[in-house]
Amino acid sequence: MNPAKFALLLGVGLLSFLFVVSLYVVWTRIVGLDPTLAQRCAKFSLPGRATLALVSGVLLGTASLAAPNVEIGIAGMVMLAASTFAALMLFELAQQRERAAS
Repeated sequence: MNPAKFALLLGVGLLSFLFVVSLYVVWTRIVGLDPTLAQRCAKFSLPGRATLALVSGVLLGTASLAAPNVEIGIAGMVMLAASTFAALMLFELAQQRERAAS
């Protein structure tokens, strides 16, 4: 793959996931949920956070290389970010329901 295309896809991936993380924290605060997953990740030690960043970077880089062209790659990154946001919200709602039941 062309290095410029790879850099473009990787940049779009990073921006979309940064947007998802920001939206996750803001949205959980707006609807009155406690961002438990963010709090758990913040409690990781330095090697744990470095490992999480490394794994995330490898996954984004691999996804960028696997894209057959730029248009499909960008669409895939945005869809992956949107589904990650939906999964985070479902997780937080399930945590809220679990806390309310006990």
